[in-house]
Amino acid sequence: MPKSALSMPKKAGASGPAPHTTRRMSTIVVAQKNGVACIGADTMSCLGSLRQRAHHVVNKTKITKIGDTFIGLTGTSASLVVMNSYFANPERPRDFSSTDMIFETFRHAHHWMKAEYFMSTMASKEEEYETTQFYGVLANPHGIFALYSYRSAQQFHKFWAAGSGRDFALGAMQMVYDPFDNVVDIVRAGLNAAAEFDSATGAPYEIHTCALESAPQAARKPKKRAKTR
Repeated sequence: MPKSALSMPKKAGASGPAPHTTRRMSTIVVAQKNGVACIGADTMSCLGSLRQRAHHVVNKTKITKIGDTFIGLTGTSASLVVMNSYFANPERPRDFSSTDMIFETFRHAHHWMKAEYFMSTMASKEEEYETTQFYGVLANPHGIFALYSYRSAQQFHKFWAAGSGRDFALGAMQMVYDPFDNVVDIVRAGLNAAAEFDSATGAPYEIHTCALESAPQAARKPKKRAKTR
């Protein structure tokens, strides 16, 4: 019987997760349309070649809510635990309203995550900056965003995806975005495509929505006063 990834010793210098690390390779997607933002994720985790489907795991979520912001993270399952623990302290700053403020939020968090959570930054000569080990997407009343390991963020007009099934999800959402009116259906289409073709993505899905802030109304022009004689 062939040895599983769990029983094989890790070779020096070999890449990949440690045997005890649960990798949520995952697919997490966001989309916005018709005044609604939506985030969705699959619920399957992996331990090497071992797959953990949702009906085996209690804490299977890959999405957390901090204030009015839903955040979904890919990668190791510890990342979501660390994020929840860090932001459980109400005195720690958090602002996810724009790409600049997301950057500042995680720039401040980076120091504490190294000191209190023993985060490995994987610093090397090839890295321009230390990494925060977070990669995922956000959805809130201000829009939909992607978060990268250098703490930078991007905001999107329509949709985006993260994780091992990202490419499949993006292709599916591109095809259905215009004909579909319901943003939940757009997100579900992306997740369905990822689950169909990506070995690290599996149903059921976790999906959340929030209303987008309405665009500011244009200032009304003052009415012309009637001329008086």
